[in-house]
Amino acid sequence: MLSRIYEVARRNNIKDPNQLVQAINKAINGLNPIAAFIIGSLARGEFVMGMSDIDLVVIVSDEPQFRAKVIGSPLGDVEVVVFTLDEFCKYHMDNNIMLESLRIGIPIIGDPEDLMKQCKQ
Repeated sequence: MLSRIYEVARRNNIKDPNQLVQAINKAINGLNPIAAFIIGSLARGEFVMGMSDIDLVVIVSDEPQFRAKVIGSPLGDVEVVVFTLDEFCKYHMDNNIMLESLRIGIPIIGDPEDLMKQCKQ
């Protein structure tokens, strides 16, 4: 997880990658994710400090405490969208956020291939 986050920080010229790690950890705290992806401008390498937000998609096994939330961080807002594994498996080809996670998202927890294998079981 850390090496991918550090690489994302480097590609986006984020001077202190630990700020990104802390923001992500704070955002997913208590969710027990089986998978998590960075999407949006940060994943594309187009993050602009002070203008961009940090977009995360989180996949969990059980019904989540929340479906979406925004957390403040020194790097900007962290927007989290949460899906259950069942939802992800049913709708990943029809939902733009899920599609973006699979196509350009940067996996920071779990492996996309393993996630898709779980969907086929």
